[in-house]
Amino acid sequence: MTITTRSIAQHESEWIYSTFLTRQLNLSSLNDYIHQLPMVPLVVELYIFLCGYAFNPTMVPVWLGLVHVFTLVGLSANAVPRFSGTMTNEQWGKFLLTIDSNKRGHVNMAFYLATVLVTLLLTELGKASFATTRPRIPNAGYSTIFNADDNNAIKWKRRFGSLVASLKSKHSFPSGDSAQAMNLCLFFLRYIPTTSTSATITVGSHIMPVRDIALFSLFLPGVVFARVFYLCHWLEDCIGGVSLSLLIHWLIIPTVKESLVAIARSLGLI
Repeated sequence: MTITTRSIAQHESEWIYSTFLTRQLNLSSLNDYIHQLPMVPLVVELYIFLCGYAFNPTMVPVWLGLVHVFTLVGLSANAVPRFSGTMTNEQWGKFLLTIDSNKRGHVNMAFYLATVLVTLLLTELGKASFATTRPRIPNAGYSTIFNADDNNAIKWKRRFGSLVASLKSKHSFPSGDSAQAMNLCLFFLRYIPTTSTSATITVGSHIMPVRDIALFSLFLPGVVFARVFYLCHWLEDCIGGVSLSLLIHWLIIPTVKESLVAIARSLGLI
């Protein structure tokens, strides 16, 4: 007995799911394996849920608040700022130090919100362009599915499935949540300094805050896994979302940053 999450003919006819990458990494089998994972312990699913729900629109104020707090802490008058070792982080941090301390957090909040909106716009354009299908939810929805062949043992269950899947758009590729997760990780790495007392790890010539290492190694993979676990996406969607965010930060966000600073200066806000 298996949990069917795709119309095989329709899914495999979409070229984005039959590429060299899918074949080499055997992503079709991995997709099926994650989709069909049975019920996991509550404490494990709480972690998966928090990652999967992290970029629901209702969570935007939380992330804006965290950006504000971490910016103020990183540029606190009582501690020496420590930059992550990237030129971008150091340049932006030194810029923030030139403006009024009461405005630094708000400037970074506005900047982060701009990156969120740019990422949202481009992922939605991607979804409309590729128009790929999402995994199919079982007929019973996210409710418990029992295995009649095994004394009605629980075969499959997603406790928070309906909540995680709320407010999702119609199409699948690229994953907006994965793109936003990568956007958040890159924003913290590149635009939010830490202090001299923050825990760091030196990697080559780069000083990596433990905060950022945790984001990239625990949070980002958690979001990717959760979006597949809750039948919102295929792994290819998540890889596409992460890759899109990297391109956005490389090609577009620097221009967004300069435009934001120019607007703020023209309005006399900084």
